[in-house]
Amino acid sequence: MATFPRCAALFLLTLAFVQGPSHLRAQASGPWSGCKTDSLSNYNCAQYYSGTVSYNSELKTPDGTEVRSITATVTGGKVSCKVKTPDGPAFEGPGMLAAEHDGTGTSGKYNIKVWCPESAGARPTRKDYPVIDTYEQQAADYSTLEGKDAHDHPDADPANGVSGTETIAWQLKR
Repeated sequence: MATFPRCAALFLLTLAFVQGPSHLRAQASGPWSGCKTDSLSNYNCAQYYSGTVSYNSELKTPDGTEVRSITATVTGGKVSCKVKTPDGPAFEGPGMLAAEHDGTGTSGKYNIKVWCPESAGARPTRKDYPVIDTYEQQAADYSTLEGKDAHDHPDADPANGVSGTETIAWQLKR
């Protein structure tokens, strides 16, 4: 008699492993079945994209103009950054990019975050604050994420003769 419950338990256990948890099937539905959650974002699908995300800043002060630029290029699931700061020569280094989708459908809200090194030879980590953040955007189709956001520089202070702009542009395609 003890053999039947043991066999039934083994059968049910095997069935559970073959089918997998239902919540995992829901997250991995449709074209995003290869997206893997990780500690960087809810849906880190950056490996499916190629293209660029860039940040350009110009700040005019009474002492001169400060220019900063960052371009992250995604090719084959890898991110490489070109960084130009006002303090030194331009440099290149590895980066990270997360394309966070609102859900597992084919359209909706999304956010792109990019981490690039802040100095030559440095490597960004998950604990760093992203150097580029598109904030919440809307996509008619997640296969193409593109847009541009140009606004006044946050350090602009017209009363003290400081003006400038920041521009974030992105074009990522699957």
